[in-house]
Amino acid sequence: MNIRDMTDTQVYELGLEILLDKLGRAGTIRFLGQCEPPTGDYTAERHKWLDGLDMETIMQGIQDLREKKQEGPKNKSPKDISEMADIEVYRFGLGVISGKLGLSGQLRFLRQCKSETENCALT
Repeated sequence: MNIRDMTDTQVYELGLEILLDKLGRAGTIRFLGQCEPPTGDYTAERHKWLDGLDMETIMQGIQDLREKKQEGPKNKSPKDISEMADIEVYRFGLGVISGKLGLSGQLRFLRQCKSETENCALT
């Protein structure tokens, strides 16, 4: 994968895939929440983040996280995502993106995320 040959949108989408793989959906949402300033309307933000999710999908995500936790520490964060503060999730996510995309890919991902704050939530 050559980041230089990718468009900003492709880098952004790849970054989302990397975050979803390492942080899960909830961790990715927390990471992306750091990309955009909060509106103060947390009910609206929560609805935007959970749009299209039903209880079964949410429960499956929780079960998947539990199974990953039982697999052991390979390629995982030093502690469970649910035990991390938002800034720790953000720093861990930055490290994961940088490790996969390099520093220039990380910067392009963040620039795209910040420039399209409407698209920072998972779709």
